[in-house]
Amino acid sequence: MESSPQDRRSQKRIEAAIPLHVRGLDAKGEEFEEFTEAADISRRGVSFLTKRELTLFATLTVVIPGRGPTRPGEGATDFFSTATVVRLQKESDLYRVGVRFMGATLPMYSAEIA
Repeated sequence: MESSPQDRRSQKRIEAAIPLHVRGLDAKGEEFEEFTEAADISRRGVSFLTKRELTLFATLTVVIPGRGPTRPGEGATDFFSTATVVRLQKESDLYRVGVRFMGATLPMYSAEIA
């Protein structure tokens, strides 16, 4: 029996509507910068919807406001990571893009502990 992509993931993903700031090059080689929301997220990656056609293994910069390390007296910083496109799926006039963070991981979410 073949396992589903969800079964093969190394980290549990949770549905979340967390704001994202994404930058990179699209499939046409044009620079883009987009503010969107996560569809689901884990410690090592995120998926989101975009109108931009991207390519598999493209490198993007992902910023998640207020989800980085906490600094004493300042609160949470922004999470910043370079990410690689590992999944693309056309959905109507949008693309569902799955990216894996390179090096950095997000802090644990309470939903992952349950």
